[in-house]
Amino acid sequence: MKNVVKRNVKITFRVTEDERAYITKKARVAESSSTGAYIRKMAITGVIVKYENKDLKNLQKSLGGIQRNINQMATRVNSTGRMYDEDFEYLKEVMNDVWQSLTSIQSVLLSLKQ
Repeated sequence: MKNVVKRNVKITFRVTEDERAYITKKARVAESSSTGAYIRKMAITGVIVKYENKDLKNLQKSLGGIQRNINQMATRVNSTGRMYDEDFEYLKEVMNDVWQSLTSIQSVLLSLKQ
């Protein structure tokens, strides 16, 4: 025989018609057996993400720096016809910083799944 959970405590809250429609739609998309089951599942196992934007801002700053430096390098190559080894080393270094930032953001996002 199937284990039946007896739920005898009722929680109520108010929503607007638009919010109700949105919740119902999300429950359907999640293929939940009912809107109540969906809301219960989200309340118990759902996650609210409050992500510090610091990593994203650092990434944006690094990408802006790369863009400026590539433009400067292109100008120099166009005028001298030569690319300097220091330019390649700088690009490798900055791209490594970008990669580390992306890895950090990815690990934070993956930890939210658990």
